[in-house]
Amino acid sequence: MTTVDEPARTGPAVTPPTGPRALVVGAGIAGLAAATSLHRAGWRVTVCERAAARRTGGYFVRLAREGLQAAERLGVDEALRSRLPADGIITGVDGRGRTTSRVDAALGEDSGSLALVRGDLEAALWEGLPDEVEVRFSAAPQVVCDDGTVVLDDGADRWDLVVGADGIRSTVREMVFGPEADFRHDFDHVVISAVLPRLPGHLVEGDYVVLVEPGRTAHLMAMAGHAPVVFFTYRADLPHADRTDPVRRPEEALRAVYGDFDGLMPEILDLVAEAGTTHADTVGQIHLERWSRGRVVLLGDAAWCPTLYSGHGSALALSGGEALGRHLQVGADGTGPADVAASLAAWEAEQRPGTRTARSAARRARHFFLPGNRVVTAVRAVAMWVASWPIVSRVFGSGARTRRVDVHRTVTASSGPTRRPAP
Repeated sequence: MTTVDEPARTGPAVTPPTGPRALVVGAGIAGLAAATSLHRAGWRVTVCERAAARRTGGYFVRLAREGLQAAERLGVDEALRSRLPADGIITGVDGRGRTTSRVDAALGEDSGSLALVRGDLEAALWEGLPDEVEVRFSAAPQVVCDDGTVVLDDGADRWDLVVGADGIRSTVREMVFGPEADFRHDFDHVVISAVLPRLPGHLVEGDYVVLVEPGRTAHLMAMAGHAPVVFFTYRADLPHADRTDPVRRPEEALRAVYGDFDGLMPEILDLVAEAGTTHADTVGQIHLERWSRGRVVLLGDAAWCPTLYSGHGSALALSGGEALGRHLQVGADGTGPADVAASLAAWEAEQRPGTRTARSAARRARHFFLPGNRVVTAVRAVAMWVASWPIVSRVFGSGARTRRVDVHRTVTASSGPTRRPAP
C-alpha cells in the first residue's frame, strides 16, 4: 500500500500520568479503533506501526451496519460518505472486451451500509484519534510475551495490555500463539489492488466495470470524488500464474495472468504499472480457538480474517476495536479491570457470532465472486443478465436508470491491441 507522511503524529503525545498502559500493534482500521476506544476507557495508549508513515489507498469496501454503528459511537461517522454516484451502472465484461450485462448499481444498495474505499475509513479514524495517543512509525515488536513484555527498537517494556491488530500476517500472533500455518485456511486465491492515476478508455465517474473469465476477475470503480480503484482476484493455481510472485512482483504477475484480455485490460495494466499496486496478497481466513492469551489479545484480521468475500471485514475490525474499550473500562481510581482475562473473554464471546457468520458467508460467496470454471461463469453471467431486466429493477424498487453513454463503447475502448494475443 502507498504511504503518506504524517509529521504531526510521528512524535510522542501528551500521555495522562495515571491509568494502565496499552500497546496497540498496527495502525489500520482495527488498531486505530481500538486505540481510540481504549483511550476513552481510561487507558494510556501507544500505537506502533511497522510502516514509515500512515497507509492510504486500498480497495473498495462496503461498511456494513455494525461498522457504521461503531463509527457513530467513535464519533467518526460524519467524516464518511458514499463513493458510489447515484446513477451508477455495473457493467459486466468478458475477456474479449464484450459487454455481458448492465445492472443498475442501486440494485445492490443497502441503506444499512456505506460504499467507500478502505483509505476513507482509515483517514476518518486517524483524524479522530485522541491527541493523547502516542503513535510510533517504523516500529515493530521484536519480541512479544503473553505477560505483556514487548521488545521494541528502544528496548523492552511491560504493558498491561498488548493488542495485536497487525493484519492477517500478524507478528504478534506468530510470537504468542504460534506459526501462521497452524491457523490459516487458504482459498488459493490472489488479490491485488491499485489506485489508478486516471480512468482508462472512455469511462466516466460512476462507471463500475467487472471483467470476468473463469478463475480471473477484475473490478474497476470510477468513484465519486476519488481516483479510480481497481482490484484483481484470481486463482493461484491457474496456468497463467505459474512461476509468478504476486506479493513481491505484483505488476509482473498481473501481466502474466491478464495479458490475454482484450478491451480495457491492456490500458488498465499500463496504468497499474504507472501507479504501482497498493495491496497484494493471497486470500485466506484465520481460525483461532481463542483470541487472547495472558495480557495479549488479537483483533481484526490477525484474529478472525473473514476475507474480502465476506463483505464484513472492515465492519468487524471497526466494531471489534470499538467494543474492546467498552469491555476494559478503567475504574474511577485509575486501575484497570479487576480481571483482564475475564473482560477479554466477555469481549470475545460478543464478537464470535458475527465473525463466524462472516467467514461462512465468504466461503459461499467466493464461488460467485471468482467463478472457477465456465459453467459457474455462465450461471453468474445469466444471473447478472436477468438482474439487468427493467422489470427486475422495478420489482426491487430501484427503477433502472438510463445512462447517456454508449456502454459497449465505454468498456471496450482501449489504447491496447484490438486483437486477442495468441496464447
